[in-house]
Amino acid sequence: MIPSLHNGVSALKSFSEGLQVLSNNIANVNSLGYKSARANFTDNFYIHQNNAGPAVGGEPQNTTRNYGSGVSVGSLSSNFNQGIIENTGLDLDLAIQGEALPNAGGFFEVIDPESGEVFYTRAGAFESTAEGIVVTRDQNRFQLTNIQDQPLLLGLEDGEDLLARRIDDDGVVSLIVSKDGQDSIRVAGQVKIANFQAPQYLQRTGNGFYSNGQPGENFAGLVENSIPGSGSNGKIKQYALELSNVDLTNEFAMMISHQRSFQAGSRIVTTSDAILTEAVNLKR
Repeated sequence: MIPSLHNGVSALKSFSEGLQVLSNNIANVNSLGYKSARANFTDNFYIHQNNAGPAVGGEPQNTTRNYGSGVSVGSLSSNFNQGIIENTGLDLDLAIQGEALPNAGGFFEVIDPESGEVFYTRAGAFESTAEGIVVTRDQNRFQLTNIQDQPLLLGLEDGEDLLARRIDDDGVVSLIVSKDGQDSIRVAGQVKIANFQAPQYLQRTGNGFYSNGQPGENFAGLVENSIPGSGSNGKIKQYALELSNVDLTNEFAMMISHQRSFQAGSRIVTTSDAILTEAVNLKR
């Protein structure tokens, strides 16, 4: 295989992977808390046929001949900028306001009740079970944690009737209840915010969840502060959800660029194939 044919094939493979990333962004334009991704391209290793020679007469010999071997996807990066926040009117719909903060203010922490595995998400669509446990409003039913790393409980005491639930900017959850004809406010817990020093090391697991590795692993560098509205943590906004941060205008522009690049790579392949055909026909 002549080197140009290999370079063209590497371009087709790499831009196909880049298009896969773009298509996933566009497909999740309406997914709650989704963060767009980007493929970062880089040149492959080089074949050094000849390097700069030693100085002759005080002048180095510039006889360098380094031939590249194409392109590859060097890495995938995530854009953790805050998405649009939409009001919903549901009291357990929560959004993190932290647009100007690192990682847009952090993530909600949820636990798989069966395996105990911890996940992180920006999709704050929660609901309460009959036992008062706050869980994600999806098929996973992961439990939202409080600042004591325990499931957040909003259960009622004997004789209480729930009137309303209030969640402040700092994550403090208060229950407005009625008991024996008297209305009162009782603090039930505080929502935890998880933040990271290196969020690019978080692993996407699907359904808007991220993993920081297996128990004992800490790839992304979990920050000890877990109180909303303090340090690099964003504030909690009740009755709201964060939408996807995908910019369709930018994604379509990048898609056109990838398409043109793919076409150029395919042209390299067809031209290299024509040259190989001519070389084979030289003997005929």
